[in-house]
Amino acid sequence: MCAYIVNEEYYSKNGGAPPEERAELQRLQQEGVAKKLDVGMVRAWVLTPDGHPYDMLDGAKVGPTLAGLQRAVEHFKPRPGQPVVPPGPQSAPPAAPADAITLHLVARGNDRGSWGEFPAENWIVLPREDWSKLLPTGDVNPGQWWELDRGVSAKILTYFYPQTENNDARLDRIEKYLLIARALTVKDGVVTARIDGYVMMHHVFYPGRKDAQPLGAEVVGVMTFAPGKPPSLELATTKAMHGQRWFTVAVRTVPHATTR
Repeated sequence: MCAYIVNEEYYSKNGGAPPEERAELQRLQQEGVAKKLDVGMVRAWVLTPDGHPYDMLDGAKVGPTLAGLQRAVEHFKPRPGQPVVPPGPQSAPPAAPADAITLHLVARGNDRGSWGEFPAENWIVLPREDWSKLLPTGDVNPGQWWELDRGVSAKILTYFYPQTENNDARLDRIEKYLLIARALTVKDGVVTARIDGYVMMHHVFYPGRKDAQPLGAEVVGVMTFAPGKPPSLELATTKAMHGQRWFTVAVRTVPHATTR
């Protein structure tokens, strides 16, 4: 079987893990060291049926990890059966007011052969008082320009960063940003507008560290709306870099679970 660990901080001295789980993790680490396995937290830990380490695979190296899992299958020859935990999505839209809009954000690094290849998700809920600030006042004509509300823009752009171990998206790390809309068409009261913009900030890869690296992203997108109605928003990066690492981000409006 494989062991799944939430994160290293949870099992640290000041983490929230129960004492018995912390003790079990320490036992597995000590046995892994004794067997000269590749002990670490970013690992797929393959355990024997009686709960002892068989292999520890570096989860940041996709190819070697898959090969190691295949070796374990060949060694143990497991029989097909029901999973211990039924598979399901690990990210779901949060509950939100019925008149809010929910944005699904997906970020992906260009790290070939590592976990950076796999997309990461975030959810952004904009209540009516927020999304209404994205819309212009009065009638809209093709070619008309307006700047999207800066406070609401910041709530969206603060999540424009690649997969890192730090998911702290405080607004105070944003330095410069802007989202501007230009109406392309107005038909039957429905406005389709192009969005252009950028964001510049600093983001730390590891939580608790102070070595933040500069991040810059250029953004383009489309917003469709009727006056007074929740808009549909789609955004994507055209060029984005965190330190020396390229990445991409895409955002779109999705249905959300309403609160009662």
